[in-house]
Amino acid sequence: MSDEPTTTAADGDGTGSECPASGAPDIVRPSRRTVLGVGAVSAVALLGTGALAGPRPARLGAPTGDQDLASELADHLAGQRTVACALIDGDDVRFAGFGADEHREFEVGSATKTFTAALVMDAARRGELDLEATVQDVLGASAKGSAIADVTVRELANHTSGIPSLPGPVLAKNLWRTPLHRDPYAGVSAQEVVDLAVDATPARRGTVAYSNHGVALEGQLVAHAAGASWQDLLAERVLTPMDLASTRAPITASRLGAHAPTGFTRTGHRSAAWTMDGFAPAGGVRSTAADMVAWVRSMMDGSNPGADGIRPTAQQDETTSVGVNWFTTALAGGGSAVWHNGETGGFHSFCGFSPEAERGWVLLSDTADSGTDDLAFRILGGEVAA
Repeated sequence: MSDEPTTTAADGDGTGSECPASGAPDIVRPSRRTVLGVGAVSAVALLGTGALAGPRPARLGAPTGDQDLASELADHLAGQRTVACALIDGDDVRFAGFGADEHREFEVGSATKTFTAALVMDAARRGELDLEATVQDVLGASAKGSAIADVTVRELANHTSGIPSLPGPVLAKNLWRTPLHRDPYAGVSAQEVVDLAVDATPARRGTVAYSNHGVALEGQLVAHAAGASWQDLLAERVLTPMDLASTRAPITASRLGAHAPTGFTRTGHRSAAWTMDGFAPAGGVRSTAADMVAWVRSMMDGSNPGADGIRPTAQQDETTSVGVNWFTTALAGGGSAVWHNGETGGFHSFCGFSPEAERGWVLLSDTADSGTDDLAFRILGGEVAA
């Protein structure tokens, strides 16, 4: 997933897209980089299905919560359906929704990586895992001789490992799932994530190149070091102590629950849920706006273990850098945004904050469309909802 010039916005599987909103902050952000999709090659499979049917128009749900905030946001949410969002301004929090309140569940996609960051930094505090530890240090003999044996946890966390974002065998195995709007990561176990990474050949190591596989491996390494599964660690060390009772990582479709919400593709087709199995550390969390507000506020006040990892250790470009799974971007009007977004087959998310302005923003949508990211940066920069 490549770097792009200032006319792009985070949105997809690895190629740039033009920024849809004029007057957006003049900043560089990772382009199409936090989506968990399997790439344009799937378009070939689309030709043999009915998935290329015409777009189905979106209709924004009825406003809920803070009506003044909802009114200000509505014009910025074209193409969305069900949305829950929250503005954190100092000690104040304002919730607004469209067809949803702050307790409605959404897939957060790659924002999951910030939960993996918290687990990594917590393990570092416990002395279980060092950020400079290598894959071989953690896995031992099973990684000896691998091309990634000397890749460090820090390189996995700041996307400089050179590990491709999606392993070729997974792409080939699940190619049929994408045109049918099903989870393309299904059926790949935690051990397979590790084994595929050990067999990988890094490319452009040392350069920021967004890698879902790299962060999935990061999550599985912290699990290996702690002697528990990633999902158990998430529950025991993060969700329970932080009282995030509405946040979960089902891991498999069988554990999802019959009434779990699903979302829509950009063109309005219903998408199946993504639970992601062994790749869950890169994108398998489901949460609510209320819980994500608590998550962002814990980053802002430093009580989140992941707060220790936001200091950038790799530079993507002149204005955007990466720490332990969190991006930091300079805002045109001054200050910075610490953030992550995410996208699955049927959802889009954003969570972030400006330390200087003491403003935070959470947006969860059941439509896989990153057009709301520009709104997020304008809010954090004080241009909207000031």
